[in-house]
Amino acid sequence: MSTRVNSVVRWTARVTAVAIAVVFLMFVVGEPKGPLPGIHSREGAGMLLLFGAIAAMVLAWKWEFPAALISLFALGAFAAVVHINRYGVLAILAIPNVLFLLDWTLRRLHSTEISRAS
Repeated sequence: MSTRVNSVVRWTARVTAVAIAVVFLMFVVGEPKGPLPGIHSREGAGMLLLFGAIAAMVLAWKWEFPAALISLFALGAFAAVVHINRYGVLAILAIPNVLFLLDWTLRRLHSTEISRAS
């Protein structure tokens, strides 16, 4: 694989992660400010898991493999805790993580090819 493909995968992952984080931030900022006693513990846990998934996507800029795995785990836990049945939304949220994992794998393969050529 060429370094150009690696770069396209890396930047696609980064741009999609930032886009998802910006949309999530817009939802958070746009929510009405009010008392939190109306939020049930399951919904609160779901929000924390979703925030963790988004934060891990942003951290994947630096640490692709562990942050992408943490984000995927948090998305799965969010689906289980909140009992969400709109898996298409979760699939869209998982795209940057899959791309970060692909980027990590491609860079490992590329560095192995360079080592063998030396």
